[in-house]
Amino acid sequence: MIGQGQIQMSPLNMAAVAATVQNGTFHQPRIVAAKLIDSPLAAAGAGLPSGIRADLKSMMSLTARSGTASGAMGGVSGSDVGAKTGSAEIDGQAKPNGWFTAYRGDVAAAGLVLQGGHGGDSAGPIVTAVLKAS
Repeated sequence: MIGQGQIQMSPLNMAAVAATVQNGTFHQPRIVAAKLIDSPLAAAGAGLPSGIRADLKSMMSLTARSGTASGAMGGVSGSDVGAKTGSAEIDGQAKPNGWFTAYRGDVAAAGLVLQGGHGGDSAGPIVTAVLKAS
């Protein structure tokens, strides 16, 4: 889990956040084909307001191209890319957990490295490998 204090998210949740920014609407994250899921997928109401989505895409694009994610995102091709790095301190751990979420086109991914330090250095290369492979 990724979190600070009582706030916790899984990497799958964070990939859904990146996908929502990229797409504008929430789509239930899944790790298997939709046809293999017996229950209905979660659905959201209205999508992100266009101004908010544009601002988030701009921020995530800048982070991927020239910000804290640029090292890890180097070599990820395409014009529609964005990323967010982070770290979460945990009581009793020597180093914070590193996390990273990103999208390229219609693929979003996120990763967490326990005690990895800065997410761009630890989880970033893992996530970008997924994006490059897709």
